[in-house]
Amino acid sequence: MNQAKPIAVARVSLPIRRPRREVFLALTDPEMLRQFWPHAAGQSQLEVGLVTEWQMTADAPLVLVNCVEMRPDCLIRLDLSNGARIMLTLDRYEDGGTVVHFCQCGFGPGAESRDISDASRAAARMLSDLKTLLERGCGTDGEADCLRMSCAA
Repeated sequence: MNQAKPIAVARVSLPIRRPRREVFLALTDPEMLRQFWPHAAGQSQLEVGLVTEWQMTADAPLVLVNCVEMRPDCLIRLDLSNGARIMLTLDRYEDGGTVVHFCQCGFGPGAESRDISDASRAAARMLSDLKTLLERGCGTDGEADCLRMSCAA
């Protein structure tokens, strides 16, 4: 009998008091992305089938990002060349806001709990920076504090 193997997953959710459309556009536009997530986010708007290069920090190697699925204002799924798989879902929130759910897997068989914990903290920082950008209109350029997405996200 086949036995299911556990999968390491980093998950973070955060409400943002902006419409889902606005949040979705921020997650797909490279100019907006650079203000809260990767240091460099390619030149083209994310779309299904697009493969672009992201650089998470100024001194990090480039990562190929393949957009494998997208449902406008609802879902973005990305496969990264380092093995990470990221899914962002956008749910309705009170008063026309949005709850963003970040889920990352693909840590590999040798992943340690610290890897998942680091990815979760970095995702929380990224969503917090997105929230600040959209709710207050001020970007952090992803440089707030020392938490950066070290692996993929």
